[in-house]
Amino acid sequence: MAIFGDDQGKTEQPTPGRLSEVRNRGDTPMSKELIQGGVLMVAALAFEWCGPWLVDALCEAMRRGLNVGLTHRSLGEISGACQEVLGAVTLILPPFTALVASLVAATLVLGYGQIGVHWSREVLGFKLDRLNPFTNWKKIFNVQALVRTGFAVLKLGVIIGVLWAVMGDRWQVFLHLHERPLAAAAAEIGSVALSLMFWIGAVVFSMSFVDLVWQRISFMQRNMMTKQEVEDERRRSEGDPTIKMRQRRARNDLMRQRMMESVPKADVIVTNPTHFSVALRYDRSRDAAPTVVAKGVDDMAMRIREIARENGVPLMEDPPLARALFRAVKVGQTIPERFYQAVATVLSHVYRLKGRTA
Repeated sequence: MAIFGDDQGKTEQPTPGRLSEVRNRGDTPMSKELIQGGVLMVAALAFEWCGPWLVDALCEAMRRGLNVGLTHRSLGEISGACQEVLGAVTLILPPFTALVASLVAATLVLGYGQIGVHWSREVLGFKLDRLNPFTNWKKIFNVQALVRTGFAVLKLGVIIGVLWAVMGDRWQVFLHLHERPLAAAAAEIGSVALSLMFWIGAVVFSMSFVDLVWQRISFMQRNMMTKQEVEDERRRSEGDPTIKMRQRRARNDLMRQRMMESVPKADVIVTNPTHFSVALRYDRSRDAAPTVVAKGVDDMAMRIREIARENGVPLMEDPPLARALFRAVKVGQTIPERFYQAVATVLSHVYRLKGRTA
């Protein structure tokens, strides 16, 4: 039995079309642990940089709030109150915006960096099946869910180890924080919190690369295809071979019909006694050089000769020229310059027979 669900018979790698289809449904090989660990590290660095700035802004806003009754007599007016609120927002908004922007940017880079940017309405749409536990039991009880659970337990154990390593002998310091000034106690708590956040993020980020590899392997495995599915997709993308054959046959029939209609308008049919026939037309008013209007081999060559005889078009036997024109010139094309002399000789002979001027 297959490891990933009921994938019996699915031995083929997923095609680009299948991968695009499952991405539209929201199935992507994305590691959430990579995002969590990276965001924790960025958050620690952002708080280290923006934290003092934000704390100073909050303290300044609080001081202004406590002193506002002494400095602004017009606080009872709407304009005065709005001015104070705007001043507080102006102080707090820059550091707060920098902090939030760094976290949002880290989330977007770590998320879309794994799977690329792709918009899908199907993911955003509401589906009642997602709320049905009977249809989703396979998503809960499968190998991937067990692996995630094991990874979560391992991650919890590592986090506890990091917590113990970072705290170390700082427990004694925490027990005596009440004896220290408020600012010093707050600084100590903030330093420990940032250290914990950074090192937990670094450990989770390092572990997440194993999860990323697993996600990509399981993504490919659960989207494996059968040979019939690959063949069906190829037919959808390239078209049904039977239909394409019919279309090709219809095009060939139409081309042969048009060639046969052009044979009576030819000036001469250059032939090989047994195989080739090439019909040439030369009208100086519209042709820059003699043009091949029809050609054929074997049965088609015989048919061209029959139509030519029925319409009084002369046949000239010249095996080397017939073979060369058949291989070198397509129907509807003018002859290359290297055939001018030989074709001119044939046309001159035909014109003499008809009493025309070459």
